[in-house]
Amino acid sequence: MHTVRTIACAATTLVCLYMATPAQATTTNTLAELLNSGTIQVDGLTFSNFKPLLAQNFPSGSVLLDALRNNPGSLSGMPLIDPTGSGVLSRAFGNATPVVAGNITVEPLPDDASTLSVVDPGLRFTGPTTWSVTAGNTASLQITGFFYDVTSDDPSSRPLLSANLLQEVAGAVTVGPDSFPSGGLPDIALSQALQFVFDARGNYIDGNATSDLFARFDFPGLFHSSDLSSGFTFSNQDSIRVYNLILIGASSEGAYTLGALTERYDPPLPAGSNNRPPPRAFSAAEPASLMLLAIGLAGLGFSHRKQEQE
Repeated sequence: MHTVRTIACAATTLVCLYMATPAQATTTNTLAELLNSGTIQVDGLTFSNFKPLLAQNFPSGSVLLDALRNNPGSLSGMPLIDPTGSGVLSRAFGNATPVVAGNITVEPLPDDASTLSVVDPGLRFTGPTTWSVTAGNTASLQITGFFYDVTSDDPSSRPLLSANLLQEVAGAVTVGPDSFPSGGLPDIALSQALQFVFDARGNYIDGNATSDLFARFDFPGLFHSSDLSSGFTFSNQDSIRVYNLILIGASSEGAYTLGALTERYDPPLPAGSNNRPPPRAFSAAEPASLMLLAIGLAGLGFSHRKQEQE
């Protein structure tokens, strides 16, 4: 009887402790749920206000192609993003299809156990069934954009000071050739993730960029350029807004699938304890400029196919 009473007391104590301990993460399974006023809390950070980022009147494929080929400067006057949150999540050109938010799973990430001195909670966005382009008989491009807010639950002792972006590849990548010679323009397959951080007053702080590019030129062999990780530090912030732009593209007969994006945010770090790569700065003053560079890179495939048709 004494043993039964002891077990019952222990069980009651565990239940009370469990109920008294605040939850570290709100269960949210997909990006669609987050875009519908979802919130995630993990290790002292709150992720909220998830919204689509692309403009409602995003330029059509033919308009975008003409600008890339004949007047790249005109892109700066085109509606590309909508930071008000009333935009669209994804656009697709050629044989690509827009991203389905319900097919992107979102996992809250606690502190990385491999870096014991670093507190770095974050999110992992996984979408290999939807972040994918199979170009078929024409160059194709998929663009996805969304933003969210990151707030420190205790900014006096744990302000936000850094951001890190990691791109994960999924599956095999295919690159043409669709036909040769191509006049010097390559067949390509690529993915690029762009991340921009703003403070609570809307001022641009800095950005991360990752990319994976496969290109096939008129001569034999495949060129591959990969930079899958990027990180930087910034001055103390209580809250930040993070813009994400993801581009997947391929010229005709090419294909690419992106596996996941991991994004982490850190409180203050002791001097010399930051084991990340050196901070990277970008000269662009706002996100649309970097997006133009990415679209221009992807546009090589569109230009190639267009010239062949002519």
